[in-house]
Amino acid sequence: MGELRIGNRERELAMAALDEHLREGRLEPGEYAERSAVASTARFRSELDGLFTDLPEPRPAFPRSRPDAGSVPVGAPTPPPAAAPARDDLPELVAPIGARLGRHAGLLSALAPAIALVLFLVTGLRFPQVFLLVPVAIGVLAYLGHRHGG
Repeated sequence: MGELRIGNRERELAMAALDEHLREGRLEPGEYAERSAVASTARFRSELDGLFTDLPEPRPAFPRSRPDAGSVPVGAPTPPPAAAPARDDLPELVAPIGARLGRHAGLLSALAPAIALVLFLVTGLRFPQVFLLVPVAIGVLAYLGHRHGG
C-alpha cells in the first residue's frame, strides 16, 4: 500500500514554516520560491518532509495520520473517525485570505492590465494614470504570493 495523501492543511503548515525560514534568512528568495512551489503542489507527506531536511526548527507540526487498517488488532472495535480539525489551530503565520491571494497571484497579475483597461474606459478615457496601478497591483500580488507561498 502506498503513502497516504496530504491535504491543504498540511500544505499550509509547510508553507508557514518556509515563511519563517525566509524571514530568518535561512532561505534565499529563489530557493524559498522553489520550495514553496513544491509545498503548494505536494500530494504526499514525504514531499513536504524533503523540504526541511537541511533546515532547523521550525518544522511543520503535521497532524497525526490514522493508523493503517493492518495495525488494528483483529476483533478490536474500530475507532470512530476523527472530527475535522478546527481551523483555529493553524499557526498565526497562516493568513487564509493572503494565502489564497498568494496562490492566485499569477492569474490576478495577468488580469491586472485588463482591469485597468476597463477602469480607463469606465472613467470616459479621462484618467490614463489608471495604467500606473498595473505595476503597483502586480507588486502587491507578488509580495503576497512570496509571503504566503504562492
